Amino acid sequence: MQIHQGQPLFFENQEQFREWLSEHSRTEKELWVGYYKVESGMPSLTWPQSVDQALCFGWIDGIRRSIDKDRYCIRFTPRKPNSNWSLVNIEKAESLILKGLMTPDGMVLFQNRKVADDKSYSYENKPEQLPQHLEQLFRKNTKAWEFFSNQSKSYQRTVLYWILSAKQEATKTSRLMKTIDQSLLQKRIM
Repeated sequence: MQIHQGQPLFFENQEQFREWLSEHSRTEKELWVGYYKVESGMPSLTWPQSVDQALCFGWIDGIRRSIDKDRYCIRFTPRKPNSNWSLVNIEKAESLILKGLMTPDGMVLFQNRKVADDKSYSYENKPEQLPQHLEQLFRKNTKAWEFFSNQSKSYQRTVLYWILSAKQEATKTSRLMKTIDQSLLQKRIM
């Protein structure tokens, strides 16, 4: 069964999620996992638990979307061979291996990860600010800059990383302009 963003699956605990991964991790291309916020009072798998279980099977978390005031969902997909791993996920995987939780599929992906790029592609190294010429362009749009500056630091780092991860200067500028346009509308770009 293909799971779409509009159809997240909710798991009460990590054992249920691990069972799903055990049955479907080789055949499915994505899964939107639903979570209940703590305030809802509903039993729910937590995000850290889901990341640990996904790592065991060679899957990775990605896009997060709000559903309503009590729920949100995150898209999980199989990792690509030779993918880059954040330092946090490397440490988690090493711990999961020691606990005997890593599956053969997860182990193969972990062993074949891109070692040289572990730090350079890691979210731990997201930039804290734009280069001067791009920041000046952003600051010219006072309303957009003010909205962006009032967002959480993690959101700012994520957007800056998205802008600056482009290889070509034209793409960086295009991404900045999209960010400015959304910020002018008082909306987040992601």
